[in-house]
Amino acid sequence: MPKQRLSGWGRTAWTVSDTVQPASEAEVRSAVFGAGDRGSIPRGLGRSYGAAAQNAGGQVLLMAGTPVGAEVSLDRSTGVLTAPAGMSLDDILKFAVPQGWFVPVTPGTRFVTVGGAIASDIHGKNHHVAGTFGRHVLRFELLRSDGQRLVCSPSAHPELFAATIGGLGLTGLITWAEVQLKPVPGPYIAMQAVKFGSL
Repeated sequence: MPKQRLSGWGRTAWTVSDTVQPASEAEVRSAVFGAGDRGSIPRGLGRSYGAAAQNAGGQVLLMAGTPVGAEVSLDRSTGVLTAPAGMSLDDILKFAVPQGWFVPVTPGTRFVTVGGAIASDIHGKNHHVAGTFGRHVLRFELLRSDGQRLVCSPSAHPELFAATIGGLGLTGLITWAEVQLKPVPGPYIAMQAVKFGSL
């Protein structure tokens, strides 16, 4: 396992961790269960401002872009997206917008992963209307350190579902998630122009 110096997006509080870039679910399980006393924590694209997704002296799983979890799919009639946790919002937009659907909540950058968006319960400029990303998550699979694989939703394992949204990856590793996207009504912007003669 190569050691890597990591920080959050704010570039403060640097730490050194053993890093693993898993190429399969078997490698994820092997890394999680063989992590040692300091354990293992998943990391997406590292866009959290604080020291999230760091594990000084321990192991960090680099999940961005990994092929672990469900295949990406979109129900074009309902807008329900199924995506691996390591998929970025940027890739989701490239996939979903041509099909008429948009991510319901986007932060200041589209370079965050689905797992990171859930773990940090991100918000965007439409927070006053749409709330946080977690409000649009329908269910996800959680790989726990004891080997359990649990599909969590408001009705199945609701306590874990609630604790994982905004839980900073401490409840387990999200492998995939279902998210309700919002429709793109068209290529135009609704606007109203109001002219003033002066300030």
